[in-house]
Amino acid sequence: MKKRQIVILSVLLAVLAAGYGILVFQNKKAAKEEQAAQEKSVIKVTDLGEIQSFSYQTLEQEKLHFKKKKDKWICTEDKKADLDQTYPDRIANTFSSLTASRKLEDIDALEDYGLKKPAYIVTLNEEDGTKTTVKIGNLTGEEYYLQVEGEEQVVYTVAASSAEALNYSLEDMREKESEEESDS
Repeated sequence: MKKRQIVILSVLLAVLAAGYGILVFQNKKAAKEEQAAQEKSVIKVTDLGEIQSFSYQTLEQEKLHFKKKKDKWICTEDKKADLDQTYPDRIANTFSSLTASRKLEDIDALEDYGLKKPAYIVTLNEEDGTKTTVKIGNLTGEEYYLQVEGEEQVVYTVAASSAEALNYSLEDMREKESEEESDS
């Protein structure tokens, strides 16, 4: 009788272990499929290499140029300005790997998207000499319309946070004195 119970329990344990193994396998497979679907749904706008310089211009025609020298960004309009490096780093990083939530094709009227007179024009220069220009148009909800030069019939929508990196003047980007230094 005891042997029979041990055999039954052993068989039951083996069935449960096999069931668990099957569930783990199916969950891993479903996770891989979901990740592949998410990666496929990502719309890459830019996928650039190392940015060596960039400039941007606002609708008000303020234009700022930044160049990397010895791993430090300088503003070519004021080379002596001591910049907080987080500002130009954020701009270079944001625009070198932009993703969009939508891609609109066969566009007729750029003025409908604010791209005839864009709010911002960003030009990025890669280490290898490749130049990429991005125009940012109207805000639509929580996204901006965006167009890459050379893709005249395509407009993307990108998160508003992408353009927020451009909302700082040169004065805003200057390295701030610490409170201790200003008290002396």
